[in-house]
Amino acid sequence: MGRIEGGFFLEEEPGKVEKLGLIGAGVNEGGVQKLPLIEAAYFEGKGFLSTGKTPGELIEMAVGGDPLAKERFAVLSQLRESGYIVRWGIGESEFLRVYKKGIRMGEDRTETVVKVLREGEDPPVLEDIAAASGMRKDLVYAFVGEKIVFVKAYRVSFE
Repeated sequence: MGRIEGGFFLEEEPGKVEKLGLIGAGVNEGGVQKLPLIEAAYFEGKGFLSTGKTPGELIEMAVGGDPLAKERFAVLSQLRESGYIVRWGIGESEFLRVYKKGIRMGEDRTETVVKVLREGEDPPVLEDIAAASGMRKDLVYAFVGEKIVFVKAYRVSFE
């Protein structure tokens, strides 16, 4: 069993580290697979991890550092259940990176970033498009309410 430390679940068992890496879960840091608590909650619910906590407990722990943890969990779950690999953004990025269906980790790069918002929330569209463009990615908003609505945003130039 791994351990929870600083808002992450750290898996050290070599077999699980390898499997988690193959399915694009978390980041490998010196032989330890580091997963955000929301991602750990998803894989705990699937019986893939043994965190010592229920998925609900992990999500509640994550809410302390991320007020959108429940919404991010819902989006992560829907995308993973649909066959996509979803990874957390680099550093403090508020975007989720979504890979094409059917790829293996390391075969291709992500083409889409998803920003999770609550239903009715107004996003800073121009800033987000600029950030996504800087990463050379398509921008999709995931508005979470009773259901999740995905909206692709992009800039058009008529020059």
